Amino acid sequence: MRIAFVSDVAFPWHPGGVEQTERLEAEYLATEHDVHFFSFRWKGMKEEFTDRRIHYHCAHRLTDREFYRHGRRSIAEAFNLSVYAWRIFSDRFDVVQVNAFPYLHLPVIKLYCTLTGARLVMDVAEYWDSDVWKKYLGGVFGRIASHYADWALSGADAYITNPGRVYNGLLSIGIPRSRILQFTPILDDREISKVRTAQRRGLVVYLGRLIKEKRLDKWLDTVKEASRRDPRVKGVIVGEGPEREPILRTISAIGLNGTVTLRRRIKRRRDAYALLKSASMFLNMSEREGLSATALESIALGTPVVLPSYSPIPNKVKEMCSVHSEGSIPKIIVRITRSRSKHSFIRNAKNLESFRASSIPSFYKRLFSRLCGT
Repeated sequence: MRIAFVSDVAFPWHPGGVEQTERLEAEYLATEHDVHFFSFRWKGMKEEFTDRRIHYHCAHRLTDREFYRHGRRSIAEAFNLSVYAWRIFSDRFDVVQVNAFPYLHLPVIKLYCTLTGARLVMDVAEYWDSDVWKKYLGGVFGRIASHYADWALSGADAYITNPGRVYNGLLSIGIPRSRILQFTPILDDREISKVRTAQRRGLVVYLGRLIKEKRLDKWLDTVKEASRRDPRVKGVIVGEGPEREPILRTISAIGLNGTVTLRRRIKRRRDAYALLKSASMFLNMSEREGLSATALESIALGTPVVLPSYSPIPNKVKEMCSVHSEGSIPKIIVRITRSRSKHSFIRNAKNLESFRASSIPSFYKRLFSRLCGT
């Protein structure tokens, strides 16, 4: 079969949970199918190239600075993606899997599938209701965006989504239950099993995008209070994004220069895994999160994940984490630091089985049989 992935982001040139999942899916499928990937052209990518048997088609150079404007995803770049999406009409595919966000490109992809008979699969990592949209764009534009996004999400042959909130969100806008498949193959055991590293007691880590919704201001306040209680507590923030400079200023302003380090994105996945495995815990204070791939990777590496009770991460993931009220988290950080076994703070590890990439071939075999009769 000929399969096309359409997404504004591509791993490893642009890191993230959705990107990593798409890459793993494409890699596994490329062992048996002709797989193509349409994306923006990030640093290190050529316009046309093949990597691990995946054929990439990239246009419109893009950087993180252009990708984010005023602390949020650029609307102009979302429009550029909708223009670039027309490029798919130059070829024919049996199945098109499209990253639903940022929505403006979805009508083009739906039109392509209608005209060519290709089956459309939407990968929906997050669902935003009207309240979230209004908070993101303001009252009037937020309402318009909410109605548009709900309309754009309609009409696919199948939906691949995270469990919990996103699944329920799709049901709420009338997507048939029979078309929604809960599947997020984020854990690459081929890499995770190779990681060996020494432990660093008291190390609190965050890896991810540096945007306001990740609430790294709260992260810094929490680590500051924990380090006051136990000087062994140290923090490392790893990532890129529009909040980088504000984070640096905050670290200096609240006296964390000797306690918290801000690092650039780690390019080699194995090095990122080594940092996670060495840490005492992964702390995620985000108020907007689809799944948190890094949380799953941390648990798979034997490092507990600490979350505030307001975290929107799906329950299937939260069940494995240490979840507490925001005010009590510094005390939990100190408790883990002083513990002889950080592994004791990981619960229900059996839930990881739902997120292993090794299940990709069997999942898509069932999906393609349903969609295409193959």
